[in-house]
Amino acid sequence: MEESGCSGILGNLDSVISEEEEAYIGTLVSRENSFEGRNSRGFSSSDASSAVPAVDWLKYARSAAVRWILRVGVPHSRLRGYFGFSPQTAYLSVIYLDRFFVKRTIDRQSWAIQLLSVACLSLAAKMEECRVPALTEYPGEECEFESKAIQRMELLVLNTLEWRMGSITPFLYIDYFASKFVLCRSGKGLPSRATELILAAIEGMNLVDHRPSAVAAAAVFAAAGQPLTKTLLEDKIGAVSPCRSLETDRTLSCYNLIMMMIQESRKSQKDLPLHNLLIPFEATPASFPCVPCSGDVIDSSSLSTVCSKRRRLTLSSYDCNCPTSRKNNPD
Repeated sequence: MEESGCSGILGNLDSVISEEEEAYIGTLVSRENSFEGRNSRGFSSSDASSAVPAVDWLKYARSAAVRWILRVGVPHSRLRGYFGFSPQTAYLSVIYLDRFFVKRTIDRQSWAIQLLSVACLSLAAKMEECRVPALTEYPGEECEFESKAIQRMELLVLNTLEWRMGSITPFLYIDYFASKFVLCRSGKGLPSRATELILAAIEGMNLVDHRPSAVAAAAVFAAAGQPLTKTLLEDKIGAVSPCRSLETDRTLSCYNLIMMMIQESRKSQKDLPLHNLLIPFEATPASFPCVPCSGDVIDSSSLSTVCSKRRRLTLSSYDCNCPTSRKNNPD
């Protein structure tokens, strides 16, 4: 009996994979084993609730930052990209964001999170894109930043990540896994569906906690529309030599996380602007201390931002030129 879409997770397309591709995938998987900070915790998605971070403000800050990156950077079915960057660029920028949060905490100000988001996306674009926008082209939600401020934040991110910017992403694996794991004769769109699922799930998934190969495998199985069990996953991974080092439990956990995040996103479309999720920049930082974290604290005294109007604010021990809200500016 013929079924539409993918008829089963059988894997029957070995002939399209060359020996060079097999070796390349094996190299990628082995490189992941030394991925920096895998067991560190900034925003954690490893527990059953999947989106409960150690500190609430970090959860909301990260969610808002990821939504901004997707909205501004990458076009896909539900979000219209401003720049039309590749999914690789968006994912890479979120990796930078998550690795940054592992090592540092940041002032609890909406503009500070926004500036960090701009810096991460800009750095990822420089790594991946042929055409890199000028720093002044990146649109803020409630303020705009001087090029110098973005450059200083970029340098801070680079130093924090020790200039290790060439992270592996799941998109390098998707075509290979789709060929190896899934028999889908009418499913030429499966890689693009898997890409969509990854982009839909990363808001609630700390990318430091999940190996890219596990994310890719989980997304491919989810895109195939077939229930995934531990036994089935073990059989499929065991049959593909470059993937034998994949951890079954982590991959299955990632699959469940992707499915849960998709279900949650269908229930409620969360697209609140950044300033609705974070404390307004007018608030006194002494009232909302940053949560201690390994590394230094970024405060508003180290960065300068600008809008079409500027005003001087004295924030407790902080003294800087902070941005004014877009809603106060006629343009």
